[in-house]
Amino acid sequence: MKNLSQNQELSKNSLLTEFDGIAQLSNIDQITITALDCATKSTNISAQEGQKMKDLLEQKATQAIEPYVLAILEENKVDPNLRHQNIEEINLILQKITSKMNSVQTTCYFRAGKAYLRINHDMGDIGNLFFKSLFYNILKSFGENCHMQTQENAICVIYRI
Repeated sequence: MKNLSQNQELSKNSLLTEFDGIAQLSNIDQITITALDCATKSTNISAQEGQKMKDLLEQKATQAIEPYVLAILEENKVDPNLRHQNIEEINLILQKITSKMNSVQTTCYFRAGKAYLRINHDMGDIGNLFFKSLFYNILKSFGENCHMQTQENAICVIYRI
C-alpha cells in the first residue's frame, strides 16, 4: 500500500489542493491564466476550486514580477515610498516608464470629479499583472481613493479627486 504511485493516492483522496489541481492539467509548463479557465471547465474541478487555482497562479506570477517592477522604478528614479502629490505627476512617471515599451499607450483624463489613468498594451494577462504592480507601487500612498479595473490588455486606475 505504501508503494502506490502519487497519482493513485491523489485519485483516492478527493480533497486536492490547488497545487495538485494545477499539476493534473496537461502541458503544465505552458499554462496561462486564460488556459486555466478553459482547463477547469473541461475537468471535474468546481468553479470555486478553479478560481482558487487561478488566484494562486496570479499570486505567484505577481510575486515573480514584483522585483522587476521595483527595479524599473529605481532605474527611472521613482521612489515607491515617496508620496506623489497629484495625478499629473504620476502620469508623467507612467509615460516615462512606458515610453521605452513598444505598443504601450498611457492616457490620463478627468471626468465627473474623478481622474482616470489608463494603460493599453498587447502583453496579455502578464502585462496586466505587471502594470497592476506598477500602479500599486506608485499609488500606494493614495489609499482607498483609488479603484483599479482590468480588461484584456488594459488596466485603468480611477481616483476620486
